[in-house]
Amino acid sequence: MVLVIKRRVFNRFIISLVYLDLLITAELLTISNLIVYGIFIHLITLFLLIIHSALTLDREFSKLLLALTLAPLIRIVSLTLPLSQFSYLMWFILVSIPLYIALFTCIYTQGLSIRDIGLIPPRLRDIPLEILIVLLGIPAGIIEYYILKPGMLVDLKPGLQYFIVPSIVLILSTGFLEELIFRGVMQFNALKTMGLYGLFYTSILFSILHLGNLSILDVILAFTIGLIYSIVVRKTKSIYGVSISHGLTNIVLFLIAPQLYG
Repeated sequence: MVLVIKRRVFNRFIISLVYLDLLITAELLTISNLIVYGIFIHLITLFLLIIHSALTLDREFSKLLLALTLAPLIRIVSLTLPLSQFSYLMWFILVSIPLYIALFTCIYTQGLSIRDIGLIPPRLRDIPLEILIVLLGIPAGIIEYYILKPGMLVDLKPGLQYFIVPSIVLILSTGFLEELIFRGVMQFNALKTMGLYGLFYTSILFSILHLGNLSILDVILAFTIGLIYSIVVRKTKSIYGVSISHGLTNIVLFLIAPQLYG
């Protein structure tokens, strides 16, 4: 029985690596200015995951495969939306809408509870750790700024009121959304099907989607921060701290650092 379980976990891991390779291929094509081919591979990966999820008799693995469809979907939506017709802030909002719809559809069809995906407040004993992980977003944002050197996301007028709306958009459209996808739905299913390897798998997948930033240092940073987030969520059972931290990283990256260091 033990050998059967180990073989099943091994098979799940190998198949998951194949889909990881497809996503890497799609991203490499995209950053090589072969965007149409990159989108095509992402579409193929999306359909294969859907079909595989429907046909496999391994019901636990089926749920992971369905959760993984969110990864190529992120890139398909972000690559096909006509950015030039919208402001950067509006672009974040528009990209997040179909992703939220797909995410909550996945949660509903899998019958996941709010506890399963980390939508519960952290326990009192975990509050110090949650505060530390939130504060991690500040140095992470500064480091990523020096790696990528992006321009201002929006032209901020003087006054706190003009800073609030872009900050809320970044927290909801990047921090909360991406953490609910990766550390919520994906990690929950990955841990059930691959054990602790699921933490590394989710973190690698998260970092792969940063290849489009054209910096291997940013990919390494994304993997490192993603793995820290994964470990924290596994311990605290809550994604609120990492969501705020993730959002704070992007606030520093796109709003604060360009003004201070640009």
